[in-house]
Parts: sequence; C-alpha cells; structure tokens
Amino acid sequence: MQMLRISCGIPVVLAACASLTGCSSTSSWFSSKPSDATGPSPGLVAPLKGLGSAVSGRVRVIDRGDGITLLVSAINLPLGEFRVAFHRNGNCSSPNGFSAGPAWAPAGVSPAQLVPIFTNGDGNTEASVRVPGVHTTGEDGLAGRSVVVYQGRTITDAQPGVANNRVACGVFEPAQLLLF
Repeated sequence: MQMLRISCGIPVVLAACASLTGCSSTSSWFSSKPSDATGPSPGLVAPLKGLGSAVSGRVRVIDRGDGITLLVSAINLPLGEFRVAFHRNGNCSSPNGFSAGPAWAPAGVSPAQLVPIFTNGDGNTEASVRVPGVHTTGEDGLAGRSVVVYQGRTITDAQPGVANNRVACGVFEPAQLLLF
C-alpha cells in the first residue's frame, strides 16, 4: 500500500477539487459524515494476536461476488509454511486458541479446502487469496467468527491447555471506512 503525503492545507485541496471537471461542490466530496448512497462494504478485519508467540498483524476479508478476497498481513512469524482457517467462535481469549472453537466452513465444504497456504522467509508476510463460497455476513458469513494462523500444512484440533501449531488468532469485526 502506498501512502500519499500532502503538506498543503485544506483550502488548497478544496480549491483543487473545485477546479476539477464535474466537481460543482465540495460538500459531497469532502464530508465528515457518510453519504446516503450505498457503496461497497469495507468488509471485516481481524487484528491478529500471538498465541504463545510474538506474531501480530491483521486479516481482512472483502466480499467479491461469489466469495471473498482474503488479505493477510503478519509480522514476527516463525520461519516456515502457514495455513489460515476460519473458526466457529469469535473468541481468542485462550492461550492456545482453543476458545476459537472448531474450524468452520460453509455447509458442504471442508475447512481445509478454503484456506490458503503461504510461506515466509523473513518473519513477515503479506498474502492475498480469493476464497469462493464464503461471505462477510449471512449464513456463509464470517461476521462474529475468528481466524487462526497455523504453522505447517495441517489444521489441528486444540485441547484446553495443550500446545499446538496455532500461532495467532483474531476475531472478525466490521472494517471502518476512512472518511475525510
């Protein structure tokens, strides 16, 4: 993601907007309140916290027609291969991820079919994957669920108080729109 830095003041930005073709008023373009028009949803985001590790980051999901786009950004990962799985419960309070409940997928789909595998060579990773059949809301939705990052190729069942291959967990919440 590229960040744009602007050192000029708001009056200069507003004047630039007014000079653009089709910009008859700055009130609809520059507003601190959301407009009444319905646009695409910003999706869901799950801030990741390490499970017995220093892993942190976020997982974001955005509805795209018949599925979602899954965006993973994580730092301080152990070296190796990883798998991401969605879990039934929106709870990451246990130290080993047991509180997230079992891996979840829509009816008729195995959780192992939905999740991407990604590798990491320096402790940090960013990945973008299309996942069909899952949505942000509704019966096949992720709202109120969690996401777990696993080290290795397998999704394991957690036992209370027993170490496993889960390295991070996050609970999905609505992503916030940036309003100017």
